[in-house]
Amino acid sequence: MSKIKAVIFDMDGVIADTVELYYIANKRVADRMGAPFSRELNQKLQGISRLRTVEHIARLSSRIFSDAEMTKMADEKNNHYKSLIEQLSPKDVLPGIFDLLTELKRENIKTAVASSSSNARVVLEKLELLDRFDFVVDVKTIQNGKPHPEIFMKAADELGISYENCIAIEDGEAGLAGIQAAGMFSIGVGEHEAIKKADWHVRSTEEISLSELMKRYKKWC
Repeated sequence: MSKIKAVIFDMDGVIADTVELYYIANKRVADRMGAPFSRELNQKLQGISRLRTVEHIARLSSRIFSDAEMTKMADEKNNHYKSLIEQLSPKDVLPGIFDLLTELKRENIKTAVASSSSNARVVLEKLELLDRFDFVVDVKTIQNGKPHPEIFMKAADELGISYENCIAIEDGEAGLAGIQAAGMFSIGVGEHEAIKKADWHVRSTEEISLSELMKRYKKWC
């Protein structure tokens, strides 16, 4: 019988309470580009690279931007975000995540982080969680961003685990699509309609326990 051998985590909105920080950084860029920006749009862009995010924002503006200008905006957005994450500490770890990682470690279930953020390791260090994961995907080694499944497949491959034995947790629409394309059991976190298409939908990370996950995975496989 199939069993859970690895759990792969997105970071922003799953491990760390950083979605609002992304909104602040993205809104700053949108204001400079003369484009409307909302928290709802910010959620849809979760998990997408910063350059693709800026390109999306640019399409909402009445102005025309060159590739060089958009690259500069993307770098400025990242620099602003990096200044915001300096304030992070273990108190910003989302509810239930410490306990879940402890349960997984106790059962010898491997863990990885599959985040589109180039700042993933920095954030995990701020949260004092870096050493709790067996592998953190370096987004610079990924050719295709979410919703492509590559980042989740990379995590599983590095852990040496078959995709069907992996659970992956996401709060973003693009990331959820990537998990499903990889053939992994998906957990969707949040209230947004698109995320409710996951194999298991929870409103908060606090709802995720290993015992409940095992029950749902057993029915899925």
